[in-house]
Amino acid sequence: MQAKQTILTARQIEILGLRSQALSTAEIASSIGTTTKNVIIIESAIHRKLERAANTIRLIQEGGLASVVTAERGTHLLDAIRSVLDEADRTHTKLRGNLLDLMTSIRAFAGSRISGGSLTSPLTVMLFRTGRWVVTA
Repeated sequence: MQAKQTILTARQIEILGLRSQALSTAEIASSIGTTTKNVIIIESAIHRKLERAANTIRLIQEGGLASVVTAERGTHLLDAIRSVLDEADRTHTKLRGNLLDLMTSIRAFAGSRISGGSLTSPLTVMLFRTGRWVVTA
């Protein structure tokens, strides 16, 4: 996935990646050519954005604006798609797109998380009442 598909900037993702390698703030600053203070500021912005994103998702779910379909590890891809379609029927949601669009977006997100037609890790689809969907892990 590319940074432009997220709420984070490429620099923020870079810093998260460096932090995941257990680098110190000083090491991250040195690695990207900035100050430790700047790294701290950028990391604070990351956490604010992620908290707001999580709050937005909770608000949407709690407000009944979307439903969530989760396919567990080991679920066949076609069964995951059927679950989304069943939820759309249950909530009287007309999908914006066809079956192929849904399958393509799930496959694109799952990518290497599919083995032998089944999911190797859980996958979640947030289905909005507008008919759009978002696929997440």
